Amino acid sequence: MAVDTRLIDVLVVGAGPVGLVTAYQLARFGGVSVAIIDKNAKATQQDAYGRAITLFPRTSEMLDQLGLADELAQQCFACRETVAYNSKGEEVRGRGWSFMETMKDTAWDFALVLRQKYQEDIFRRALKRLGVEVEAPVELGALDVDESVSGGPYRVTANVLDESTQRTSTIKCKCLIGSDGGRSTVRRMLSIPFEGSTTEDRWVRIDGPIKTDLPKPRTYCSIESPTHGNVLWAALDHGATRIGYAFTAERAKAYDVFDQAAAVKEAIAAVKPFSLEFEEVDWWTIYSVGQRVAQSFFVKDCIFLAGDACHTHSSGAAQGMNTGLHDAVNLAWKLSMVLRSIANPEILQTYQSERLPNVQKLIQYDKDISRLMTNRLPEGWTGNPDADVHEILGTVMAEAGTFSSGLGIFYELDQRNMLSVEGTFKCGGGLTAVKPGKRAPDVTLLKPGTFDKTRLITETPNVACFHIFVLAGEAYGAEQTFFAKAKSSAFLLKLQAAGTFDAGLD
Repeated sequence: MAVDTRLIDVLVVGAGPVGLVTAYQLARFGGVSVAIIDKNAKATQQDAYGRAITLFPRTSEMLDQLGLADELAQQCFACRETVAYNSKGEEVRGRGWSFMETMKDTAWDFALVLRQKYQEDIFRRALKRLGVEVEAPVELGALDVDESVSGGPYRVTANVLDESTQRTSTIKCKCLIGSDGGRSTVRRMLSIPFEGSTTEDRWVRIDGPIKTDLPKPRTYCSIESPTHGNVLWAALDHGATRIGYAFTAERAKAYDVFDQAAAVKEAIAAVKPFSLEFEEVDWWTIYSVGQRVAQSFFVKDCIFLAGDACHTHSSGAAQGMNTGLHDAVNLAWKLSMVLRSIANPEILQTYQSERLPNVQKLIQYDKDISRLMTNRLPEGWTGNPDADVHEILGTVMAEAGTFSSGLGIFYELDQRNMLSVEGTFKCGGGLTAVKPGKRAPDVTLLKPGTFDKTRLITETPNVACFHIFVLAGEAYGAEQTFFAKAKSSAFLLKLQAAGTFDAGLD
């Protein structure tokens, strides 16, 4: 029987938030054909509610620049308040998630809490409006890359199986993106090492509407339990709450089978001295804590890994979806420009060189706080062996606050990176305030004609192109002066010479 074959530019494997946002960007930027498949129909209750919940400010900014953030915000629980309680139920300052109250210099100065189900629904609808629908349940069965040619079209051949019809078809594409989770089929088929380890620690997460006497239930809260570690209490969207706790080997001795009833029972014990009653359980899970990183994020010049497919860690820092979406945004505009012959293909090498250092930093941070959240000091601890783990945890989380919020994430300046071109935005003393690889401040600006207020991020949407911004003390004549000098600008000429883009100003 003949096998159907189709040609597309990019195949995205995995339709979680990372895959959806990647496919959405490629479709939004235009000029690139894209398909997205997922082996799951996402019809079960487990798939419907659980997993990631929190977007931090920098991620919200990125989604705002893609026109996706406002719909998320209108469904979310916007968390601006945190609280920490010790084992006696007394409020303690400066611990737990307190860094979230200092996330400033952004219009998105809150944690956007919305369960993954609802985020995916929004991303799917946005993608559908662009004419692309998720194909599911469709499983990747085989993957081959033609290495006889370099940079040729449709080098990737993917055989896929439609589980509904049991029909096999072939997709030939120029590039393939594996965003198919920690057990990535793409990564396995390409034999990419997934380096790291899984610990013996196990954590439980359980969601649902609750009743409680906790004084501040609609917050991001931590409870310092002597038996269940640093317990997470997170107010969710739609009036629900998530409880997360360490399930130690000692606690496990009481159960032959750990089921939903056991998860609820342990959650009630974890939040003592406060009371807790689940009106119903939307979702729950138990998992082993570990940290792993793929040896390569970009292989054979045409295959990419993103999100959990190339790095996994615990949910302790609430960074999983954030880190994956940072991957998606970093990759998509570069790939779009290359496929549209606007940018030099070498720009794709910057994906791993920019993302990997930040992933490695997160992995080390996650190792430390995972132990602290399980009432143990970090490995290699050289301080007081009798130190209060909850106090140390508060210090570690506070010190990593700008990294966790995403507002302080940056990429090191590297002259081999064609994007490392110094701009002209200066501050006092001749210091450069904004450098390549650093987030531009979300400052308030005035429009030159009407003096209406706007924001820098509003005026620089992500449309897979470069923005040239001129900040003039006096607007009169600024436009004419800029275009008169732009053609000889060393900044533009350096970018053009590097093949980063076509600086066509005629």
